[in-house]
Amino acid sequence: MRKKKGIGNGIILVIIGIYLLFPLLLTFLYSLFTEWITILPEGFSLRAYVELFQDSYFWQSIGRSIVISIVPIAICTVAVLLAMYVVVVYLPGLDKIMRTICTIPYAIQGVILPISVLGLYANAPEPFSNRVFMLVCTYCIVVLPYIYQGVRNNLNAVHAPRLLEAAQMLGAGRFYAFWKIILPNIASGVMVSAMLALSIVFGDFVIINTLAGNYFPTGQMYLYAAMRQSGQQASAVIVVLFVVTLLISLGVFGLQKDKKKER
Repeated sequence: MRKKKGIGNGIILVIIGIYLLFPLLLTFLYSLFTEWITILPEGFSLRAYVELFQDSYFWQSIGRSIVISIVPIAICTVAVLLAMYVVVVYLPGLDKIMRTICTIPYAIQGVILPISVLGLYANAPEPFSNRVFMLVCTYCIVVLPYIYQGVRNNLNAVHAPRLLEAAQMLGAGRFYAFWKIILPNIASGVMVSAMLALSIVFGDFVIINTLAGNYFPTGQMYLYAAMRQSGQQASAVIVVLFVVTLLISLGVFGLQKDKKKER
């Protein structure tokens, strides 16, 4: 019975995977052909990918996308972990207040947030008026709910207060127990939340176009420009952006697995 259930679950996962990847597959096929007016595409060509890989501006925009995605997530993750350490160890009564604060960004996403930030800090002294600085801080706010929920859910899953008490009974300090015992146990869940936040920031166009514009053009802005020129080239850009995101995710989870093996 267990084998049948395992096979059934595997089939369901395969069907879901095909359903999710089917639009990307069609986009990839469209990028390989010059015309798709009838049922079957016509004019096989790799011209879109050749032009894309030879364009240095495209790779610069990809590099900017990676940087502006990783830096805010890293800052937000460290800040949330330190705050949750204080809440879990010293001030557990503030958990409700912190939860409320961290869920507020759900209500102010979209065009509202960047316009508010731009109107408030456009004439402020440096570094607050710097567009890239504003962009990093804004993305920290955007990803805050996702990072917080991931950290909080995993702390509850491992029963962090009990682990801390057990470690203290064995002679470990509070910070040492949190750093050496709790963090390794929640690292996988925090990484999943960080990857979710990465996909959100990496695919954003509204915020970066409003705040940075031509100051810091990223892959999404390059995609927007390509959509006005050629559907084939735009499809190629979408495929490459997906592959880059996938490689980043695989690289992060691969490093995490290597650390587990070393332990």
